[in-house]
Amino acid sequence: MINRVAGLAVLLVFATTAYASFAPDTSPIPRLRGSGPDTTAVVFNGLNRSPIPPLRSSLQSERFGKTKEEIAALVQIAEHERQERLFKELANKSQTSGQSLSIGVDHIKASPIPRLRPNYIGRVKTTKRVASIQPVKQQSRKEERRIRSRKGSVCGVPSIKGISVAGINGKGRCGIAKPVKVTEVSGVALTRELTVNCTTAKRLNSWVSRSAKPVIGRQGGGLQAIQIIGGYSCRTRNSRRGAKLSEHSFGNAVDIAGFKLRDGTVYSVKRNWRSGRGSSTLRRLHKTACGPFGTVLGPNSDRFHDDHFHLDIAKHRGGAYCR
Repeated sequence: MINRVAGLAVLLVFATTAYASFAPDTSPIPRLRGSGPDTTAVVFNGLNRSPIPPLRSSLQSERFGKTKEEIAALVQIAEHERQERLFKELANKSQTSGQSLSIGVDHIKASPIPRLRPNYIGRVKTTKRVASIQPVKQQSRKEERRIRSRKGSVCGVPSIKGISVAGINGKGRCGIAKPVKVTEVSGVALTRELTVNCTTAKRLNSWVSRSAKPVIGRQGGGLQAIQIIGGYSCRTRNSRRGAKLSEHSFGNAVDIAGFKLRDGTVYSVKRNWRSGRGSSTLRRLHKTACGPFGTVLGPNSDRFHDDHFHLDIAKHRGGAYCR
């Protein structure tokens, strides 16, 4: 009896071992590793197609010429492509059968296994930036005219044309904190850039608009330009040694040599002040400047102003000083 039981046990062990070696993948009895030859593994062109992939050894990496990271990336790329084909097949079936599926080709990008980008796959690099498209704001005609009128203007006054420049730090007290280079006032051109401060520029603009242009009126077709011979200059009064600093040293003064009309006529302070055409006009211009400017000097003041008008914004105790 004992011998019979022992024989059955040996037979059962042998049968179990043999079945485990040749059992299919769906067998409830898992294959015992090392119990026998693995007949379910199929080798094709050196690639193991077993349902249970073997471990990637360093020898295999050298054999195929790829690193472990590259192999893992290729495996996931293949899986992504497999899912893509599966989704397309499902979509085609749904169109044929007339049934709608919740998963289709449009859901591929949301796949739970995203395609990885291995290091050895080059990425497209670009330095171009796509500008966002902003809606164009329509401007009213009034706003457009205002912008055009202020283009190139300085000191916050549209009729004063020029540019703002960096502050000027001269010797001693000389200089202008916020200088401007003026090229036109009230539609009248300046023959050269006038470097002054905004207070002087505004005073000149106002005088030309309210006095100079009306005084000249229609003579020669009207006032076209003003001949400028002096603006900012770090020097003493009349450039005399030991004298006080001139108002030119602070951008407070402007020197005018003459007035050019549209027909080409020039009223020159040097040539026409005492006689000739334009003499009376020049004297009226000199008189109207007294008040808007604190100091007005001309040929009757001294020999230093024989050929020009000196206009500055200095304040005097007894009012404007005009000679």
